[in-house]
Amino acid sequence: MKKFMVADLIKDLRKNSILRAMERFDLNRANAEIFVDDFPNESTWADVEEVAESLGVDITDVEDDDVENYMEMGRENKGSLESSIGPIQWIYDNKLKAYLILAYLTFEIDEDPKPVMYKLSPQMMKKWNNSKSFGEYWNANIRKNVEIEDDEWACGCNPNPCDPQKIDRFNTRFVSIS
Repeated sequence: MKKFMVADLIKDLRKNSILRAMERFDLNRANAEIFVDDFPNESTWADVEEVAESLGVDITDVEDDDVENYMEMGRENKGSLESSIGPIQWIYDNKLKAYLILAYLTFEIDEDPKPVMYKLSPQMMKKWNNSKSFGEYWNANIRKNVEIEDDEWACGCNPNPCDPQKIDRFNTRFVSIS
């Protein structure tokens, strides 16, 4: 008898969570069920909502990894900084589950900064973000690292200069993320 009571209690709790998700996020029943299955702990819903808003996506497009990456990067899905190698911008892409990097490398011999782009794993981005020097980490772990060169996303290293349209797409996405 106790088994049925506990099972009924769990069903009721899930049903109530689904109803609250439907109301809070204006979801249909099917999407609310998926959402509650993905995020059964209602105390995390505010974080999921914050990530969705930051990325400019629907709440149903956010996954647990997106929330984790967002939190570990200081509640940011994009950032920019000045480093010893030049200005760097980064954005998190929740579909790729990766960070897209645009850096304008400055060298004394070049008058114009050289744009380079990479796609980094969340683990690599976290290590880079926690490093003492962005420029040193870049030189030791990113620059000339053929393992992270992705033909679709990486460019800027000879003989693969960055297409201005690719940089424009990055900048458009950068501006769209809050």
